[in-house]
Amino acid sequence: MQRILNALLQFRNPILYFFLLGLAISFAYNRSPFHEYNIEKYGFFFSSKLYAVRDGISQYFKLRQVNQQLLEENERLKVDELISSEIPLYPDALKKPKRFPFRVKKAHVLKNSFQNQRNYLTIDIGSIDGVEPEMGVISNSGIVGVVHSVTDHYANVISILHQDLKINVRATKSPAFGSLVWSGKKPQEFRVEDVVSNANIKIGDTLITGGMSSYFPLGIPVGKITKLDKIEGSGYYSINAELFDDPSQIYYVYVLENIDFQELQSLQKKLPQ
Repeated sequence: MQRILNALLQFRNPILYFFLLGLAISFAYNRSPFHEYNIEKYGFFFSSKLYAVRDGISQYFKLRQVNQQLLEENERLKVDELISSEIPLYPDALKKPKRFPFRVKKAHVLKNSFQNQRNYLTIDIGSIDGVEPEMGVISNSGIVGVVHSVTDHYANVISILHQDLKINVRATKSPAFGSLVWSGKKPQEFRVEDVVSNANIKIGDTLITGGMSSYFPLGIPVGKITKLDKIEGSGYYSINAELFDDPSQIYYVYVLENIDFQELQSLQKKLPQ
């Protein structure tokens, strides 16, 4: 108590000043319309600044929640995008609604290697979230890779920047299929193998997933053709391609669960060896 009294005595002059200032402002506010108008105007100005600062601080601490909501919305929209990007292989396909067997699971990239010849990613969802080996992984702008191994809460993904991984692709204007393989140099430089030389393709054509594997649906944009030459005597093209997205700069991904995967695997095992 003595400390409080000592503080009041020490700062008595500033306290008295602000007390009298408050009385003067109150008197002017209640007695004069002119002063009332100006006090309200300046009061509104300063209060709006304080509200703006408070709102900015509040929005900053809500960023994590907002980002999570946006990711959940993107997860729902990604399914619609994948369905709408599928293109019919035959004219009759336009007349029939096609079943879409893929489900989408969002994930964050925890680790992403890209300096080796065989690179991997680690994502923050695992078997508890329904992730299994051999599920495809995509980003907003293309292919990321294929799930390799899984624990309860995490998964390792074979990156598209892996020289042993081949992705089935085709050009949007041609039914000819090929295999997209990393060149082992820059992250966006790839080559396309096994495309026959009579295919109707040209430089600048867009490459999409071919839909010939159980990992990815047909029609996901992957990249574009940057160089095209016929290999003499082989019957195939030599094709260079550039990805739309840089696989080394990916932070959010989507895991594709093909609900028909086990059925397809069981069916393929019945084929004669």
